[in-house]
Amino acid sequence: MRSGYSGSQRFGMMPWSGDVSRSWGGLQSQPEIALQMGMQGMGYMHSDLGGFAGDYFDNELYIRWLQYGVFQPIFRPHAQEEVASEPVYKDIVTKAKAKKQVELRYQMMPYNYTLAFDNNQKGTPLMRPLFFEEPTNTSLASVSDNYLWGNDFLVAPVMKSNVTSTSVYFPKNNNWFDFYTDQKYEAGITKSVSVTDDHIPVFVRGGAFIPMIKTIQNTSTYSLANFDLHYYTDDKTTTSYGKLYNDNGSTVQAYEKGDYEILRFKSSNTAKELAITLMADTGKIFQAVSKNVNLIIHHLDAKVSSVVVNGKSTPYKIINNNTIEITVMWEKGTSKDIKILF
Repeated sequence: MRSGYSGSQRFGMMPWSGDVSRSWGGLQSQPEIALQMGMQGMGYMHSDLGGFAGDYFDNELYIRWLQYGVFQPIFRPHAQEEVASEPVYKDIVTKAKAKKQVELRYQMMPYNYTLAFDNNQKGTPLMRPLFFEEPTNTSLASVSDNYLWGNDFLVAPVMKSNVTSTSVYFPKNNNWFDFYTDQKYEAGITKSVSVTDDHIPVFVRGGAFIPMIKTIQNTSTYSLANFDLHYYTDDKTTTSYGKLYNDNGSTVQAYEKGDYEILRFKSSNTAKELAITLMADTGKIFQAVSKNVNLIIHHLDAKVSSVVVNGKSTPYKIINNNTIEITVMWEKGTSKDIKILF
C-alpha cells in the first residue's frame, strides 16, 4: 500500500517508501523510515531496491541497495523504465553480485519466516533500532545507520560511494561475530570495521541459533527436511534459546488452526562441554516429518574431544580450527541432546 490511516497496522499492510530517488541520498533515508514505521506497527515497511525515480545509473549504488535489501522486510527491485531495475539486465559483474544477494535471501527463509511469525503474534518489528537492545542508552535513541534484523543480526548498510570502512556499535549483552568471516567483536564497544564490495557489514549475536537452507529457485520448493542450524559459541553467553516456526506456507491462520510446528533450540556452555538441545512443539493437525539437521558450531575456543548425541558417540566434520559440523537425524516426535565435549 502507498498510504493508509490510523489503525492500518491491524490489516497486515505492506507499505513502501514511495517513488524514492534513485540516488545515494534516496538510499540514506531508507533504514530510518523503515525503523520508524516498524515501531508504529507497519513491520513490512520497505523500499524499491535500487531506487525508483530518475535515470541515475550507478551499479555500486544498485548493489549496495540490494545488499541492504537482504535485511529489510521485502526484497523487490523496482523502478521507472529509464534504467532497468531487474538484475538480469545488468552487466555480467553486477548480475553476479546481485545473484549472491538473491541466493542469500532465499537461504535465510527459515530465520525470516520466524520473524514474520513473531510479527504476526506480537507486532514485533522485523527491523529493530539498537535502543531495543539497550533502552536506557540514550546515545542510541537517534541511531538508524545500524540496526537489528530480528533479534540476532546486527546490520550496517553501506549508504555512500567508495566506502572502505564504517563505524559500528556492538550492543553490550553479547559478543558479536562477522557473518561472513566469523571474526569476533567485543560487546559494548564502537569499532571501525572494514567494508568490501561483496557484502555490507553484518554480525551475528553470540549464542544465537541461525537456521538456514541451501539456495532454492522459488518458495514453492521450501522445505525443512534438510536445513542448516548455525550456532555461535560465545564465552559471554552461557545459556541461550532459539526457535524456528514452520507451516505449509499456504494455509490461512495455520497457527490458529494448529497446522504448524515450532522447533526450539537451547544451549548451555561451560568450560568442559557445550550442550545443545533440539525440541519441537507441534500443532494438533500438523503432519511433522523427520529432519536432517546440519548443526554448524562456530567459534569454539577449545579443542573438541568428542561429540555425543542422545548418549551415542557421533562423528563430526572439522570445518576449520574453531568450527565443526555435526549431522543429526532428527526423527519426528523426538528431542535431541547434543554434547560437544572438550
